[in-house]
Amino acid sequence: MKFQVLRALIIGNILEYYDFFLYTFFVSILSPHFFPSSDPLTALMKGFGLFAIGFIARPIGALVFGHFGDKYGRKNALFGTLFLMAVSTVGIGLLPTYDKIGILSTIFLVLFRLVQGFAAGGEVSGASVFGLEQTIETRRGFVGALIKSSAGIGAVMATTIGAISTCDLMPDWAWRIPFCLGGLVAFSGIYLRRVLEESEWRKPVNVPLLEVIQNHPISFLKAVGIGGFLHVPYYIIVGYMNATLHAKGLVSSFELMIMNTVITFVGITIIPVIGFYSDRIGLRRLMTWGTIGPLTLSLPLLMVYTTSENLVGIVLAQMIFLFFCEPFVAPSNAYLNTLFPPECRYTGVSFGICLGLSLFGGTTPLICSQLASGIGPIWGPSLYLMGAALMGLIAVWQRTPKPAFAHA
Repeated sequence: MKFQVLRALIIGNILEYYDFFLYTFFVSILSPHFFPSSDPLTALMKGFGLFAIGFIARPIGALVFGHFGDKYGRKNALFGTLFLMAVSTVGIGLLPTYDKIGILSTIFLVLFRLVQGFAAGGEVSGASVFGLEQTIETRRGFVGALIKSSAGIGAVMATTIGAISTCDLMPDWAWRIPFCLGGLVAFSGIYLRRVLEESEWRKPVNVPLLEVIQNHPISFLKAVGIGGFLHVPYYIIVGYMNATLHAKGLVSSFELMIMNTVITFVGITIIPVIGFYSDRIGLRRLMTWGTIGPLTLSLPLLMVYTTSENLVGIVLAQMIFLFFCEPFVAPSNAYLNTLFPPECRYTGVSFGICLGLSLFGGTTPLICSQLASGIGPIWGPSLYLMGAALMGLIAVWQRTPKPAFAHA
């Protein structure tokens, strides 16, 4: 793959996920502004619900962009995802709060979050599909991991700017700055992606989704299972644990951003390294190892989170836990791209991943908070984590016929 192509994909992915992750990190800050309640945890619960709504729109976006990407070309689909993400993110940054326009603020926030999810559905696997189709087989694990980690770079940018905008020296309205800035800089990603050139070997089909369902049903179920577990460990940390600590007043907004930055930075530094070795060890073998960590460490992690008052100890436990989960994440792009032939790959990978994310990943904070209330703060989220890991393990080890990959 040409360097300028990889650069355009990575930078575009960074900017796209900077925009999308902003709500993840600001959910406990935004909730009181748009979901007023006398109880901060009640407002946070509504914010978690909107967090999940963003993921509901992802499969729809994956279907739409996947269809156009498979039938008319990947490049135009990737331009569209960035444009919609930019517009919706600026919209959140400029949106008046509930005390200004009442229920309209909540309605527009839901609308903008739906558009964000719709755009992310096309981007989540589109960049990796395009890039890996132009990469030689012995480097696909590494390149796929680079593209995957670029989403984490966008998240670190979001938390870093978020930490600056929420420090004590900044005014209360400063939370708007990261959203407005993110939407504007996303347009630079559109400019960078002008260098992308469409692959000429792809044979289009009339309805890529029908091709997936009729001829590759097992591969599609595997993609759903992988997508269902893929981001659960990360979202249970930054979306549930740390957000709950902030809502309870145990950490400040600035401390929340620092914690999330540290956790995300750990992920983006080790994912490319793991991806590099996945080309030598094997994609499925490494992803299997990535399910063992959460199966065995979920309970200790939640015990530290619920019983410790030392924030450093909590973050350290989260870092160790995430380290054992990343072997599943790093090779996932390369492995998913082996499940479908070129003519329906964008649709199969994107729709499968996004459907799993919307059912299990995006609902993680909401479900874990409910399970913590119903079963207990330790066992409830732990069981959810272990169940998601088991689903990922089954998905990886269900064998399927290997379709022809892209011409390298």
